[in-house]
Amino acid sequence: MDMAKRRGSNQRTRRNQYTDRQRHTRWLALAVTGALIVVIGGWLAWLLTQPKPAATPHANQQSSVRHAIVTRKKAKTKSASTTKSASSLSSASSLSLASRFSHDTYSTPTITFRLTNAKIITAKDDQPALFIQFTFINNGATAMTPAAVWRQLTILRQGKTDAPAKDITPLTEATLSDSDARGKLGKMTEAADASVAPNKEGTGAMVYAFKTKDPISLQFIDRQTGRPVGTKTYEITG
Repeated sequence: MDMAKRRGSNQRTRRNQYTDRQRHTRWLALAVTGALIVVIGGWLAWLLTQPKPAATPHANQQSSVRHAIVTRKKAKTKSASTTKSASSLSSASSLSLASRFSHDTYSTPTITFRLTNAKIITAKDDQPALFIQFTFINNGATAMTPAAVWRQLTILRQGKTDAPAKDITPLTEATLSDSDARGKLGKMTEAADASVAPNKEGTGAMVYAFKTKDPISLQFIDRQTGRPVGTKTYEITG
């Protein structure tokens, strides 16, 4: 009888010990889970509070752009040949100016010159001349004369790319031959001297005499600062 009692007491003791171990294991698992939740939650909160990295600008935002055109050279005594021209944006520092020159178009808040064609003709003195055609758009509040505005905002020079400054020749306006003055070319140069009303556009042309086959550069400047904003270069061939 005593032996049976002792066996029963031992069984109850073992059951109690097993129950205590289970309870201890559950508490330990809960404690570990709670600690993990706290750590992961803190890590996520830290990530959400970090500032976003600044966007990296594209490499081509300040790159220059070049475009080539081909026109015909016209002379009375020579066969036709071609001239080539190229335009480019100036350095990145000019991008903050009020004026722009890109894709053969010079623009400000109030005016736009769009270069449309160029060719070599023979001037009245039998010298070659560069004939430049354009479209003029008046976005200002008053009437404007395209030729007058053009003279204020452009500089034309001739000389090799690597020539010293003293060898770069400023170009002067040329006079059309009598036959050209009476024809289509004359009408286009006359149109450049005609007034263009606000919010209207017109076409026109300017003519410049030159003496050598060195490249001719047409430079546009910013109306407010006088700084260059772009250059178009005409290569004389033939």
